[in-house]
Amino acid sequence: MWQQHTPHHVQQYMQQNPYRLLALSFLAVMMVGTLLLMLPIASAEGQGTALVDAAFTAVSCVSVTGLATVDTYYHWSLFGKIIMVILIQLGGLGIVSFTTIIASLFGRHVGLRNRLLLSEDVGQDGMKGLLHVTKKLTIYTLVIECIGGLLYVIQLHPYIGNDAFYIGFMQAISTFCNAGFVFFDNDLPYKMVGDILFNINTMLLIVIGGFGYLAAFDIWSHRKLRRFDDLKLHTKIMFVGTVVLIMLGTILFLGVEWANPNTFGPLPIWNKVMAAFFQSVTPRTAGIATVDYNQLHPITLFVTIILMFIGAGPNSTGGGVKISTVMVAILSSCTLFNNRSHVEAFGRRISMVTVLKANGIIFLSILLVLLATCYLAWDEPYDFIRLLFEVTSAFGTVGLTTGITPDLSEGSKWVLILVMFTGRVGVMTVIGTWALRTKPNKPISYAEENVML
Repeated sequence: MWQQHTPHHVQQYMQQNPYRLLALSFLAVMMVGTLLLMLPIASAEGQGTALVDAAFTAVSCVSVTGLATVDTYYHWSLFGKIIMVILIQLGGLGIVSFTTIIASLFGRHVGLRNRLLLSEDVGQDGMKGLLHVTKKLTIYTLVIECIGGLLYVIQLHPYIGNDAFYIGFMQAISTFCNAGFVFFDNDLPYKMVGDILFNINTMLLIVIGGFGYLAAFDIWSHRKLRRFDDLKLHTKIMFVGTVVLIMLGTILFLGVEWANPNTFGPLPIWNKVMAAFFQSVTPRTAGIATVDYNQLHPITLFVTIILMFIGAGPNSTGGGVKISTVMVAILSSCTLFNNRSHVEAFGRRISMVTVLKANGIIFLSILLVLLATCYLAWDEPYDFIRLLFEVTSAFGTVGLTTGITPDLSEGSKWVLILVMFTGRVGVMTVIGTWALRTKPNKPISYAEENVML
């Protein structure tokens, strides 16, 4: 059907494989970032950074992960941090989206191939109104980052002085893009575990950045009606899924860590609630922590692994398999109990193609995480739960860590680099990059036969 209704020149562009072009664009930016971070001027001590550490940092920035093999605050110079922020912004906003906006500002025409790439980059079906949506997305991103940056300046100034005037905006970009990098001392968030303004500002940036712009625009367009029923199905699923995951995570963290003397134990009751809420939000793929994850109970680590694997929403700055993907998989499982032949939600039917895609993404993602974890378990002396935590954090582009990342072997670091890259561009994009082009569907239907389950 697609081939019948699509112009021939559009088919020719599609045959160039936009998945491959999109993946290569991310890879190219990562390589340039690696070279820049290897320069002596990029380090605080004026010495060059090792290839594996520079590459790890560049990939972590572009994939908006936040895992680091060197201390961000102490190792990198201001030049190095600026390079990191640029890479984070490119990764969060989308490389094709960013270059499209720059081309538009200079009056350059955006060709058909770039529009196809842009539709893949921002996750929109079709090209109708694509440039308008991209401009709205850019303004939406920059406005929120500026507001968050101003609030960070106010919050951080008492702690780090005048450095807050630029670090605050760096941190806002990192937080909104769900990157997880902390551009001030890593111990400072532990001291701010009960700081209401810091917690609320950070959590709002994380949730807004990870919610997905299509769902956010849908809510904004219906702000005057204030009716849940008028929202699109995707927005409803994202809203319910986000609220449920945050609430469940908060309850579980409170229950397990309440009396832990190394985490929530010494905190006042209100600070315990705030810490649990924050730790439930940050696995949305943000990576900032107000408690030491090296001291968490294994149950809490495992719950966090699940939340990191799920991640944020599609067409957002976050990673993971996406909340909507898991919700569709859950809804498809529910059809076993309601004896229906179709997957339904909120009075709408979900297409079988979407259901198959959701289950395929989850299966392939689990396979990738398990294979990478097995390699690390073979190569590293750490507990399996901690290795699984690091790999899932890399895949979900989260950046949370139990503190073992800097001590990993060079081989394990390269494995995590691959996992971060795959987590950012998506398993479907990676598969689409190397998969053979499918042939046109033939009007043939094979006989159906049952398989025992």
